[in-house]
Amino acid sequence: MALRYEPITTNKGLQVLRYFYKFVATDWQHLPREELPDQGFELLLRRSCVTDLSGWQISPEWELGLGSELITASGVRHEIDVVASHPGVLAIAELKNRPGCPPGKNDVIIFFAKILDYVAHNPKVLLREVLPVFVSSCALEDATLAACLGLGIHPVAPGLRPLPLLADSLERIKDEMARNSALPEKATKLWDDTCAGFNRLGLGLAETWLSARCGYISDELINLRATLDVESYEMGRELRQVNSHCSAILEAFRSQKAAR
Repeated sequence: MALRYEPITTNKGLQVLRYFYKFVATDWQHLPREELPDQGFELLLRRSCVTDLSGWQISPEWELGLGSELITASGVRHEIDVVASHPGVLAIAELKNRPGCPPGKNDVIIFFAKILDYVAHNPKVLLREVLPVFVSSCALEDATLAACLGLGIHPVAPGLRPLPLLADSLERIKDEMARNSALPEKATKLWDDTCAGFNRLGLGLAETWLSARCGYISDELINLRATLDVESYEMGRELRQVNSHCSAILEAFRSQKAAR
């Protein structure tokens, strides 16, 4: 079965999503913990972004202007954990590491409201690709994941790639399968189901992304498009399943190469 995917982010957007995923899936597991409520999760991720994301402007601590000294429609400034800015791309990230207390759906909704409060006073923000990202050091609860997907926020957690990164991983797998005539049996069995699930995700979430929902009209006007009913809980289950299949296929390839 073929992958059907309309890119929802640029290569630069994919770069920052890949970096966030690598941090929670790999780097954070080996970093020392700080004597802070979040064990230094936000501090260390921001510091690593400054070091490793060449060409990106990374917001400082206690950023209250969306990286550009902006004000909000409400007149109340909001702290955003990390704002990563690159010409043409604005990644806005909420970071959560609360040991024993996974983030809830209200955390997602408040994050979304903060972004809209900035956008409602600064339509020019929408002239760039805006990537809202919810980054968690632990697995997301079903309602939290559903809230992310229904609001067009990219969820990132260990073992949970956001849709653009998942698409990139599957394209790489497809290329490997095209080059390799002796495929691992497990990869072959999972591939069609993985593609079918991914295609359902692409179709089901197409209208949720911020670029599909909001658009710039003028310096004083934005449009806001209502979305159709989104089966966000079902999409969450699908995203988990496709991620699991993707990881299993990648592991099958790694095992095959190690055995050579």
